[in-house]
Amino acid sequence: MSFGREPARERPTSPPASYGVPESGGELVEWSHVVERLAGATAYWLATVTPAGRPHVVPIWGVLVHDDLYLETGAPETVKNRNLAANDEVAVHLADPDDVVIVRGRAVAVSPPPALGASLAAAFRAKYPGYDPSPDSWAHGGLVRIDPRTVLAWRDMPTATRWRPEARQSTPASEPRETE
Repeated sequence: MSFGREPARERPTSPPASYGVPESGGELVEWSHVVERLAGATAYWLATVTPAGRPHVVPIWGVLVHDDLYLETGAPETVKNRNLAANDEVAVHLADPDDVVIVRGRAVAVSPPPALGASLAAAFRAKYPGYDPSPDSWAHGGLVRIDPRTVLAWRDMPTATRWRPEARQSTPASEPRETE
C-alpha cells in the first residue's frame, strides 16, 4: 500500500471511556492532511525493538517519493539497523503533539534501481539543504520503505482517525490484524 490512495477512514475505539473523550463530534482527519504532514516533516521518529525486547526510538530523515515513505537508516552496524534485521515491525511518529501522525507497519529494506535512486536523491537534496546523496547512495543498504499497516492521526481526541491500509505484501492468515 502506498500513501497515494486513501484507505477507508474510521474512528478508533480508544481511548477508554474513563479518559472522558467524546465518542462523537469533531471532524475526522483528511488523508490529504496525513500525506502533507508526512511529505513535509523534516524528522521522523522511528521506533524499533531490540532482540531483547527493549524499544529503541531515534529521529531520522525521510522523503515521500512516488507515494511511498522512505527513511534513511544509515550504516548497517547502527542499533536501528540491527533491530530491523531481526524484526521489521516499526512505528513512525511525527514530532507535533498537537497534530499527530503515527504510522505502524513494516520497514522493507530497499536498494533502489537507478530511476528510483535518482528520484530519492533529488528529493533528499531538495528537503535537506547541504545533503547531496547520489542515486546509488543506498545500493548497499541504509534505506527502508515503510509499508503501513495502521495509520493514526488527530488534532484533538474527537478528531482521532484511523486507517488500516491493505498491506503491500499479504499478511499471513496466522497473523491477526492489529486492533486498537
